Amino acid sequence: MDNAIKFRSPGSPLSPVGRYAPPAIFFHWAIALLIVIAYAAVITKGYLPKGSAPRALSMTIHEWAGTLALLLAVPRLLWRLVKGAPAALPGQSWMVRAGSAVVHLLLYLFIFAQPVLGYLTLNAGGHVLTIPGLDVALPQFIAQDDAARRAIKDIHETVGNAFYWVIGLHALAALWHHYFRRDDTLRRML
Repeated sequence: MDNAIKFRSPGSPLSPVGRYAPPAIFFHWAIALLIVIAYAAVITKGYLPKGSAPRALSMTIHEWAGTLALLLAVPRLLWRLVKGAPAALPGQSWMVRAGSAVVHLLLYLFIFAQPVLGYLTLNAGGHVLTIPGLDVALPQFIAQDDAARRAIKDIHETVGNAFYWVIGLHALAALWHHYFRRDDTLRRML
């Protein structure tokens, strides 16, 4: 059995069979961008004066980036369940494949759980999220409850902080594969 890493010459084309499909690539990068925007907006909010218009705008951006990430997560998961993913690259050890599977599972849990927790925090705080320009309110799933809001917000923030590490691990693994292993792991998603 040949477990050697298969090197290509730089710039050589990647087989379509080895690549993710265009919808999967779109969902991956669109959700990644929305997560970056959500994190950037909530960090920015922390530096702005309470009660200010820029702080409120930053929070609105955070809320909508999370909401849009959740909306894209549904077709992303459906695509993955129906179409699957390309097979593992040759030469990947069972430990690399298992680590990848665990991190991807955690990322999927995050892209669903984090926006839901944020939305429930808004609900419990009595805040209504309305569609910009349409003034259509999204449904409330739980009633206003300050104790529930604090508890859900704490979980939302803890999960958000933990996922800095998981997202960082995912990005570092992609770069490790690209620059040190010199395989096609990263190129499959480009």
